[in-house]
This record gives sequence, structure tokens and C-alpha cells, in this order.
Amino acid sequence: MNSISKILIALPVLGTVAGCGLFPPTLVDQGIVKVDIQKTRPISVSTATVYRDDGQTVVRGEARFPTWVQHGIFRGHIDVVLALPDGEIVSQHDIRLTPRNTSGAHGRTATFISRFDIELPQGSTASIQYHDGTHKKTS
Repeated sequence: MNSISKILIALPVLGTVAGCGLFPPTLVDQGIVKVDIQKTRPISVSTATVYRDDGQTVVRGEARFPTWVQHGIFRGHIDVVLALPDGEIVSQHDIRLTPRNTSGAHGRTATFISRFDIELPQGSTASIQYHDGTHKKTS
């Protein structure tokens, strides 16, 4: 076998091994955290996952908007609520969104990411939904 053949065989193997290190399994893939996406209309969260990065729990996802939504027309945000297996809420964030165009006539999307200084135990839940408007302040 010549050198070029060896390189061509080794490249896919190296790519697979290197790829595993770049994208470790998420907390969802490992069965530690369950993601609960609440469906809302006309704007909704389409995908979300939870993973650990640099000692923090990170929630990342994407929301979809109808084509008529333009920047500044809506006042909504993404609500992310982290709860322990017993249902106790341990942290929550509101994430502002800015829609961007997607190819074709499929509307708009916005990605979101939020970092939490907490390590979730097995059986925890990340509830994620779009919320139109603002939350009422309670004192």
C-alpha cells in the first residue's frame, strides 16, 4: 500500500476521533437532563439541547418565526427554566431574540444560548418556551 492510500484511509478515522472530542455528548444524550419544549404559535422553539461547557450548564436552541415577523415588531423572549428531579426550580433566564432571514420562504429563525452557574443532577428538566411580551413584576 502506498503513502497516499494510507493517508486516505487514516483521514476518516482521524476525523471521527477528533470530532468526538470537539462535540462531546450533551446532557440530553447522556440521559441526565430532559428538555421540555412548550409549543407556542406563531413563534415557537424548534430545537434545544443542554450541555456542560467550562464548568457551566449551557442551554442552546433555535426559535422559528413566520415570514411576517420583522425585527422590533415583537416583544417576546425565550423562557428557560431549570428544575431538579423533584420539580424545584433552581434557575431561570429570559433570552431576547432577533430574527434573521433563512433561505427560501420558510420564515425566520433566531438562535439562543444561555449559561447557568449550576450543575444539574440526573433527572433534571430544562423547560423552554417562547413567551410573548414581558413578565409582570411581583414584589
